[in-house]
Amino acid sequence: NMAHIQNVWIDSILTNPGNRHLCCGCSACESVCGKKAISMKADKEAFMYPKVNDKICVDCGMCVKVCPVINECENKEPYLKSYGGYSKDEHIINSCASGGVATALSFEIIKQGGVVYGVRFNETYSASDYVRIDKKEDLWALCSSKYVQPAKSGIHATVKSDLNNGLKVLFIGCPCDIAGLKRYLRKDYDNLLTCELFCAGITSNKILDEYRALREKKVGAKLIAFNVRNKEKGWFVQHIKEEYQNGKVYYKNHFGTYLGYGFLNFRRPSCYHCQYKQNATMCDIKVGDFWGIKSSDPYWNSRGVSVILAKTQKGVDALKALPNFLLYEIDHTKATINNAGFMGHPNENLLKRRERFAHVFINQEMGLEAACKATAPKSFWVKYYVPTSFHTFMKKLLHELIDKK
Repeated sequence: NMAHIQNVWIDSILTNPGNRHLCCGCSACESVCGKKAISMKADKEAFMYPKVNDKICVDCGMCVKVCPVINECENKEPYLKSYGGYSKDEHIINSCASGGVATALSFEIIKQGGVVYGVRFNETYSASDYVRIDKKEDLWALCSSKYVQPAKSGIHATVKSDLNNGLKVLFIGCPCDIAGLKRYLRKDYDNLLTCELFCAGITSNKILDEYRALREKKVGAKLIAFNVRNKEKGWFVQHIKEEYQNGKVYYKNHFGTYLGYGFLNFRRPSCYHCQYKQNATMCDIKVGDFWGIKSSDPYWNSRGVSVILAKTQKGVDALKALPNFLLYEIDHTKATINNAGFMGHPNENLLKRRERFAHVFINQEMGLEAACKATAPKSFWVKYYVPTSFHTFMKKLLHELIDKK
């Protein structure tokens, strides 16, 4: 057995491609180390990895025990319930990526005097981080997708403190982050509710920061508001909305931008090997977009519908207690079959695309724009150049054809 987590570093800036996929960046090892022998450090790709100080490490093995990657997920039982649903609150459903279930749960926890942990962008939209929120007016910053890996150093101890003080805690995050938290806590808490996202992986802050810099240079003004999943143009196509200090506002198909292309082609190495698929999870509730839904379905809403899976009875009870929320129980296969992030891993072709992208972006240090131009297929450039309104029209037309089947 390993005395402590593996060293993934080649030197002070490079990580080893041979074993870095064994770290998801959850930071649980850093949090659990009583000797403070582990610190999280960004590599050249801007992903965070642990560094172990051998001089103060006492080989206690706690970092190995809390790792959600090298330890196999024990919970592979079927989900108790599967739902389609959405919030009936206009503000919530219009602010969220899909049906707003995580936000609805957040408001309930705050109303009960509890706290919520989730991810927000920083003030300059160059990175994201986990935050603790105890006021309902601050919850809006957590709404919608981020797609970049957040900083989370110190968050585990804060969650544990809140739990030990008797506060109700809702923790929202990626499956590996929730698994890392659960392993760090080492026991079940009745006052902890975990809500994980249907996850296809995350990209690094380097992608987001370079995209922001490119756009600010082109527009000639500072970015002051940013949403990766804005719904003003509808839920059918994932739109970015960018607002700038000079008053200019832009909408664009997310996957027709350098940011969207970077996310698809430059995910964290561990994301290509993630074990937290299908029934393997340590959460209470799992949520995401309900792809494949038809307008004839009784839980249809043109502004977004969540697919919601309850793993525990605690999760079922929390969902059923939500006010002003349509919760419709459905067949599990129907709920999950169109969600690639739930069903399996990215394939070998995506790994090869990552290598090509990273060669230009990281190894040659040519930047995001150059990496996209050097590697993007024709299908990307169609999305890049074709007006947003055309994407929306074609998606609606496709949806109508599918609904007739």
